[in-house]
Amino acid sequence: MDEHRLKCFVAVYETGSVSAAAVRLHMTQPPLSILLRKLEDELGVTLFDRSGHRLAPTATGELFYLRAKSLQANISAMRRELHESEQGARGTVRIGCATAASLFIMPSVMKHIDEQQLHITVHVYEGESTYMLQRLRERSLDMVISRSHFIAPEFESRVAMDEPLRVALPPGHRLLAQRGCVHMADLRDERFLLHNSLLGTGISDMLMRACHDAGFSPQVSYTGVETLPMLFMVQQGLGIAFAPESFATLGVQGLPPLRALADEALRTHLNVVWHRHLPLAPAGARLRDFILEQHG
Repeated sequence: MDEHRLKCFVAVYETGSVSAAAVRLHMTQPPLSILLRKLEDELGVTLFDRSGHRLAPTATGELFYLRAKSLQANISAMRRELHESEQGARGTVRIGCATAASLFIMPSVMKHIDEQQLHITVHVYEGESTYMLQRLRERSLDMVISRSHFIAPEFESRVAMDEPLRVALPPGHRLLAQRGCVHMADLRDERFLLHNSLLGTGISDMLMRACHDAGFSPQVSYTGVETLPMLFMVQQGLGIAFAPESFATLGVQGLPPLRALADEALRTHLNVVWHRHLPLAPAGARLRDFILEQHG
């Protein structure tokens, strides 16, 4: 039994005659009658009562019609879903995200999925970069959006979001009353709260070089993975921290003000990283391309 036989049976059932069904199907009557007989032989049942002037479905034929219509609907849905999957409009995408990516990139991704009526489920995982990259190697993640810049032959990487760094100063700090940008030399005597950089090149490496260029080695009192906890520590007067400019738009109560830095080279970016030799599924490739187009 194939889809064509199902279609022919449904046409005969719904029109009530072989001749009318043949017109609907754009075929002649004899081959259609032969097809119906072969279908009954294949199933080992009688689908139509042929004793009168008009074909009448048997009880078995009634049941088969219901099942045939269900099968047709399932086949149609399967074709649609396969086409959507091939076009990247359906699927599951697993993304390892830095917190900033979850805050400033993923909302636009989810809005894009909603506006385009895509059937894509996104699973986001946050964690330390080394762990995320290992999961990417193992193919348990499709891509990673990270602050760190990685140089590895198996990874492809593109900048998704580039922005200047700003410095967070505690309440009442002397530099808050100062106009203009903050110079690194102005921070010589401060306690630094810095990001960890266990793998690759990150914010801390860049800031350490900037401090050395300004003629001092910073007093680092804390290192951590997440930016928001450090900003809350700054608000409590525990030191200074550095955050991407986008954090100034959060509007979260209890966060310290972010001041511009004089050194324009102090910039940071989020990188989209994926496996170079293992192609992304269409849905993953579609979201990656959207992120790079929208934020790159």
